Amino acid sequence: MKKSQAAKRRERQRKQANKSMNITIMIPALNPDQKLTNYVKQLAAEDFREIVVINDGSSEKYDPIFDEIEAMEKCTVLRHKVNRGKGRALKTGMEYVLKNHPDCIGIVTGDADGQHRLKDTIRVAKELIKDDNRLVLGSRNFNSPDIPARSSFGNKVTSGVFAVMFGQKLMDTQTGLRGIPLKIVPRMLKIFGERFEYEMNMLIECRKHKIEIYEIPIDTVYIDENSSSHFNPIIDSVKIYLLIFRSFFSFIFTSIGCTLLDLALFTILARYILPGDFRYRILVATAIARVISATVNFIVNKNVVFHKKGHMVSSATKYFCLAVVQMFISAKSVEFFVGLLGWHETIVKAIVDTILFIFNYFIQKKFVFKK
Repeated sequence: MKKSQAAKRRERQRKQANKSMNITIMIPALNPDQKLTNYVKQLAAEDFREIVVINDGSSEKYDPIFDEIEAMEKCTVLRHKVNRGKGRALKTGMEYVLKNHPDCIGIVTGDADGQHRLKDTIRVAKELIKDDNRLVLGSRNFNSPDIPARSSFGNKVTSGVFAVMFGQKLMDTQTGLRGIPLKIVPRMLKIFGERFEYEMNMLIECRKHKIEIYEIPIDTVYIDENSSSHFNPIIDSVKIYLLIFRSFFSFIFTSIGCTLLDLALFTILARYILPGDFRYRILVATAIARVISATVNFIVNKNVVFHKKGHMVSSATKYFCLAVVQMFISAKSVEFFVGLLGWHETIVKAIVDTILFIFNYFIQKKFVFKK
């Protein structure tokens, strides 16, 4: 006999409920207050697989809070003897879940400072259950007038820079409420970063490997203007921006190195190897030095800066075509602006080539060495 529609619906609901129990909650904590205990109590009353709290080297006076949490049903407390940073705490929790719950759907991370509502945590978990092939972010709205100015400005700037560098506009790049599929946890464990910069590196890693990042809006909660946060707005921000611009800085250093190599090779060839009375000495020295330095630059950019695998011929063709086009644009632009402005050629060339250098980075990243 065929099942009734109501029976099928009940079966679907039962399966969904069983799946919802297969999510592990993970909360790193440093010197927390009662807000963490209240949050964990709410979570423990739901159908989550387990709530894992990582004590990241908190002072001994906070032991009663962690002892109270550890005594709760479905709760586990992992401990660092000293503070090792939020990134390391997240990795410790991931290692525990991977070892003890290898069949769970994924992990939902939360913060210990009372910024996340229970309903939003549940929503992120449900989105992870719907599709465990994507990273789910619970994103705050930084256009709200209730947001502290420094938090609003910092997050908007970071989101804009992230969009330019990695091609996706995110509302909140620093949210601690995240749904992480267990299948990508081994990759997340290999990511560089032990403190707050780790969360940004997680987003960068997902963009690099085409793992979808999916955002859902959540309530924006700031208690005493987020005074309980351990985020250092100067040191941790510098670390985050160094991560975002890491490939660009590598590109700059590689370019400087290859320029010095070009000059060194030219000097050696023109002064010590080629005959002094050779008519085409400068031209030949320039050509040989440029070919060698450009080849080194291509190899380093491909393998170190942009991490492009395979497709050597295709990438090399695009790279050298770009070099020719850029050289032509540089020459014509310098010629045009010298005539227009009457400035010295060297000054104009320095400005033009600096602008072209920036465009060159993005063209290489998006076209020449596109993954």
